[in-house]
Amino acid sequence: MNVEIRNPQGQPLTTADKSNAVAESLRQFARMSRFADRRKGIRSYQSHVKRDPWLPVLFVVCFVLPTLMGAVYYGLIASDRYVTEAQFAIRPALGGSEKANPDSVGTNSGVPKELIAQDTLITYQYVLSRPMLETLEKELPLRAWFSRDSIDILSRFNPEKPIERFLHYWRERVAITVESGSGVMVLTVNAFDPQESFTLVQAILKEAEAVVNRLSLNARMDAVAESNRELKLAEDRMRKVRLEVRDLRNRDGVLDAQKTNEANLKTIGELRAARVEKSIQLSVAQRDLGPNSNRIIEMKTQIRDLDENIARIERTATSQDAEQKRVLADALTRFEALDNERKNAEKYYAAVLAANERARIIAARQIEFFSLIVPPVMAESATQPRRLLMICIVAAGSAVAFAGALFARKQMA
Repeated sequence: MNVEIRNPQGQPLTTADKSNAVAESLRQFARMSRFADRRKGIRSYQSHVKRDPWLPVLFVVCFVLPTLMGAVYYGLIASDRYVTEAQFAIRPALGGSEKANPDSVGTNSGVPKELIAQDTLITYQYVLSRPMLETLEKELPLRAWFSRDSIDILSRFNPEKPIERFLHYWRERVAITVESGSGVMVLTVNAFDPQESFTLVQAILKEAEAVVNRLSLNARMDAVAESNRELKLAEDRMRKVRLEVRDLRNRDGVLDAQKTNEANLKTIGELRAARVEKSIQLSVAQRDLGPNSNRIIEMKTQIRDLDENIARIERTATSQDAEQKRVLADALTRFEALDNERKNAEKYYAAVLAANERARIIAARQIEFFSLIVPPVMAESATQPRRLLMICIVAAGSAVAFAGALFARKQMA
């Protein structure tokens, strides 16, 4: 290659003209180098293909055949599946939110959010469980529906297989999801007949509602049983304390030491009030009557009798010896302790009795409901399988497999 730098006017070249000429020369060299490398790479690849005859075989086996088989199956053989969808949720009864907190005696007859969430997960698991499948098998010919000759061989179920294999097949035909925010469950069933798909969704919803009702009933019965046990314990406690109070009275010969002292104090107070009143009357009468008057003498006699009664009662209360006072003090101490325990037991029994009545009222009504949000509708056309999408997925997977095989072959070479 010759690169000639000339000035058409025959004048000397400037520095800028020389720089432009050098840059143009370098660009020409770069284009020639790339073209040579490209031709060399093409020749290298062609020679590599000629040297490795397994590449066409790998292309056919890894890409052409799987793509062709996927296109034939999903385009011509795969049976149409009809999808039926329903949405439902488990909701608490109106007025149940204020009953959700445990009461003062530890019982809980409300509907906490945790119980609703737990029952939702139980229902979710039950729809895909073996008991659900066995229950529906007693009502519907499920094996016959999924093993007809009109169903393609890859989608058809063998009715001779055990229940474990049928459960695995069941989970391929039935899907359920739970929205974490709202708790709404979305149930979808795909079957090979629109009526069968619709009937199957209805049967699943009916059985799921029965499960929710059983869970609700069991929870209510458990709450009543727990409340009854607590009521029995409170009643036994109150009865035991009352018997101890009675035995203390009988054993120590004190009918009620505290009430006896209160009665004595009350009597002394009444006698002192009567004496004050008589003294006032005597003072008024002495202004008009003489000291030897019958009325004056009678009043003085009444005042003297009142003083004697007060002194006698006080003497009776204070004339006991040290041992009697100690016994009486011990009896009063034990009586006060037992009396306080009796009052606490009676208050607790009243609270438990109220909680028991509350639990019975709650048990008589439904605390949570199976709410159908979007009812099922019979499908008018098949939406599964998505044939074009599945063919594209098979082709993409085949291309990846061929690329992997080609890379492995190249590494081995």
